[in-house]
Amino acid sequence: MVLLLHGTGGSTHSWAGCASALATRYTVVSVDLPGHGFTVVPPSVERARQVYAIDGMAQAVQQLLDALQLQPHLAAGHSAGVPVLLRMALQRGIAPVRIVGLAPALVAPPAWYVTLLAPLVASVVEREVVALSAASLAAGTRIIRAMLATTGSVLRPEQLARYEWLCRSPAHVHAALAMMARWDLPALLRDVTTLNTPLEVIAGRRDRWVPEAPLRRAVAGVHGASFRVEEAGHLLIEEDPARAAAWIAGAGTT
Repeated sequence: MVLLLHGTGGSTHSWAGCASALATRYTVVSVDLPGHGFTVVPPSVERARQVYAIDGMAQAVQQLLDALQLQPHLAAGHSAGVPVLLRMALQRGIAPVRIVGLAPALVAPPAWYVTLLAPLVASVVEREVVALSAASLAAGTRIIRAMLATTGSVLRPEQLARYEWLCRSPAHVHAALAMMARWDLPALLRDVTTLNTPLEVIAGRRDRWVPEAPLRRAVAGVHGASFRVEEAGHLLIEEDPARAAAWIAGAGTT
């Protein structure tokens, strides 16, 4: 079985092409992260469990796998989905033969941001009016297409339309903003040096969101990690799903 986790602001639709290609060899499990897509996070759960932090996301996905009695043979993540997989592996919740990180969001912000600014940002984005305003902006303007154009990837009209549809949902927008505000990468990067699961990192040469050089430095301290660069932007799993599926399938066996 292969587990697929999308990144911030995405959903299972991000893996649509990859999942179809992988399904010829694997049982594929692709989930919407908490608050994204069609998931719902009650306010009481959000307050009690910090569900939009890396640890909270990892716990939620792990609980789903445990309930379904699933243990992935191979795990692949895109962007912010990769830190979630890494935390799950560090906590020994999953033990795949390899984790494949496609354009992984492992470039940490400065320590002063995590300590001083992130809590302030979090307190702002948690207000319902912020998500409502952002969703209204997404519905009434071309801001989502403009934002996606900065990824270095070129998407087809139907792919762009899916993101626009998702971002009309205040709940989805809130989850994406809260996820970014609660992300503590420095803590994960300190812990990931003890990772025992092989990690294969695939970077996009045209990726403007997670540039190659700082990503290479971030991965350098991970024992047994491999790093390679492909001609792609940040949304490489959607640019060429068949090729991305081949990268994932090539990282392990069924």
